[in-house]
Amino acid sequence: MKNKELLKICYKFLNRFITADELIKMLNDIDKNKYSKEEREELDKLIKEIIVILNKTPNEVDEFIINKKKKINEMIEMLEAIPQNENYFDFLNKQIENLRNGYNKEMDSHKRWLAVVDYISESEYFNKSFESLSDYELLEFIAQYISVPFPPKLKQEEFDRLVKVGIENDKREWLWRLAFNYEETNFDFDSIVDYFIEMKDGYYIAELISAVGQCLDIDKLIDKLNDKELIKDLKDRKDVIEGYVTEEQFNRMISKLN
Repeated sequence: MKNKELLKICYKFLNRFITADELIKMLNDIDKNKYSKEEREELDKLIKEIIVILNKTPNEVDEFIINKKKKINEMIEMLEAIPQNENYFDFLNKQIENLRNGYNKEMDSHKRWLAVVDYISESEYFNKSFESLSDYELLEFIAQYISVPFPPKLKQEEFDRLVKVGIENDKREWLWRLAFNYEETNFDFDSIVDYFIEMKDGYYIAELISAVGQCLDIDKLIDKLNDKELIKDLKDRKDVIEGYVTEEQFNRMISKLN
């Protein structure tokens, strides 16, 4: 679907991975040759309207930018306080360098970001492009990131459809990421749990617990575990799941090995 590029670029902006200026540049860089005349006009209109909004909304330093820079600075100080070790010296320095670049990079104020978000959210062209995604394409779209602050708004039945298509195509990584993107909701993740248990996949069960353990009924999950090889696998992943599995629950799980 040719509008995927447009959707991915806007999604990056909605989740603050790029600035408004980068948004404009990336939209302008889209190869319009594969678009129809009407679609090119719609895209050009979208770009022009965003530019108008930006010209009307000065990018002033606000509370969001101040807090963002403060958090970045705290992370830099935390990494710099780690004793130097040749085994991870290069890795740490690279992380510090990336953080400093992020600190110095221009950021959109909340007012500027929100003004563009409101326009994109109400854009008929953007919404028409988004609604044209199939369930499989939407699942793939959401799963492109492990987790974002602002995933597409879904209802439980829509979420369940994405889980179903993920199961039908055995997209375990996508299913885990789908759950992680919606950990702040009250969605029922049981169908994902059941599928990972059915597939005897300890890796993804552990990843799911570590990502959204607070959203899962751990006792109920343990009750469903009967395969000894799977339980042994999870036993070896204690360090991954122990944040959400109590010692009592863990011992109850491994007692099934007896």
